[in-house]
Formats: sequence, C-alpha cells, structure tokens
Amino acid sequence: MQAVARMLGALGSGALALIEEVGHMGLLANRTAVSLPHMRAEPVALQMIRFGIRAIPIVALVNLFVGMIVAVSMSEMLHKLGVITWTAKVVAVAVTRELAPLMTAIVMSGFAGAAIAAEIGTMTVNEEILALECAALSPVRFLVLPRMLGVCLMMMCLTLIADVLGMFGGYLVGTTMLDIGSPTYVDINNNAVEWMDIPKGLVKAFAFGMIITLVACRQGLNAQGGALGVGRATTNAVVLSIVLIIFANLCFTILFHWTLAAV
Repeated sequence: MQAVARMLGALGSGALALIEEVGHMGLLANRTAVSLPHMRAEPVALQMIRFGIRAIPIVALVNLFVGMIVAVSMSEMLHKLGVITWTAKVVAVAVTRELAPLMTAIVMSGFAGAAIAAEIGTMTVNEEILALECAALSPVRFLVLPRMLGVCLMMMCLTLIADVLGMFGGYLVGTTMLDIGSPTYVDINNNAVEWMDIPKGLVKAFAFGMIITLVACRQGLNAQGGALGVGRATTNAVVLSIVLIIFANLCFTILFHWTLAAV
C-alpha cells in the first residue's frame, strides 16, 4: 500500500508541476502578445532562415518516408478488401489531416526547440538576461517574440512541403510496388483531399509552433546551475514540447473532425 501511495503521490506531484508549467507558459504567451506592436521584421526573418529554411531537407525527408510507410502498411489490408487503389485515399487523408503537421512539429521540437532552449538557457546562466533587464530591455521582446513568430510562420510553410512530400511518398509506393496507374493514383489522391483539410493542417502547424517556442523559451529563461542546467532545460524543452504537441493534436482532431463536423 505504501508503494502505491508513493506512486500516486509522485503522479500527483508531476501533474501539478505540469499544470504549473503550462500556467507559466500562458503568462509568457501573454507577455509576448503585448510585445507584438514593437515587432521588427529583421529579427523575425533571421529566425525564419535559422529554423525554417535550414529545416526543409530533414522535414521533407521524414515526411517522404512517412508517406511511404503509410502506403506500405495499409496496402496489405486494402488488398485483402479488394480496394488497393484506396491506398491513395488513405495516404492523402492521413498526411494532410494528421501526419504532416504532427511529424513536422516533432522534428522541429528537436531542431528548433532544443536550439532555442540551449541558446536562451546559456544566456540565463551567464546572466545576460539579467543584464538586459537591468538595461530596461525586455527579454521577451528581443528574444522570445522573434523566435515565436519565425517558428510559427515557418511551421506553416514546412507543413505545406510536408503535405506534398508525404503524398509523393505514397505515390512512389503506389505506382512502383502496388501497380496502381499514375493517372488513377493522382485522381484518387486529389479527390480524397477536402478543400478544408489543408487550412486545418496549417492551423495546427501554427499552434504547434507556438507550443515549441513557448516551451523552449520558458525552459531557457528558467535554466539555472551552469552547463548542467542548460542541458536539463534543453532535454525538458524537447520532451515537454512533444507531449503537449500530441495532446494539442488530439484536441484539434476532436474539434475539427467531431465537434465542428456535427454542427
């Protein structure tokens, strides 16, 4: 019984810590929104290049493989049902509605989130953040806002690339391994995607970008304990980002394909 009580206590403490962390992220988001009127284009463009342009190859490659994996894994069942050509439909729907924004966000949590947490964490432990505050300069305005806008905007662009590469991965499998004619595959693929699927995926991508930057900046600003603290903040940023991204994806899926669909 004592072991069970300790386990439940640990779970409760972890849940309270997570809720508290989400609350701090909400406060940081509010401070960032207040800084929006002071936004400058140059820092945002720099962050878009750092965390967007340079992420294109890895995002494209990951989503190409994901589209191929979905096509291969679903083809056996669809072949038994006698609708092997529906592979195009399954891949198109899965990629545009769920996999493209989700996989892009997971990749970016490691590519951008870890870098942001480490960068700001190093500045925190070296007291550079304190120096900014002593000079009456807002760390949120100069550090958080450009990174948030840059990552959020590029997340939407990267998700569009992921949509194309994911469906192209399914196309490669369908036409080379499943003997589906190229015109047939393209026609089924295009008819399967509803006109609102792409905008819904972009909404998800923008929200996931906010989660990545909020978590990373919060962990970086809260870092302490030298190099060990920076490493801990970086690890926490990636892990917490992935957990919150998956939870947010669940909420968006329920909202888009259940709640709003019933209205």
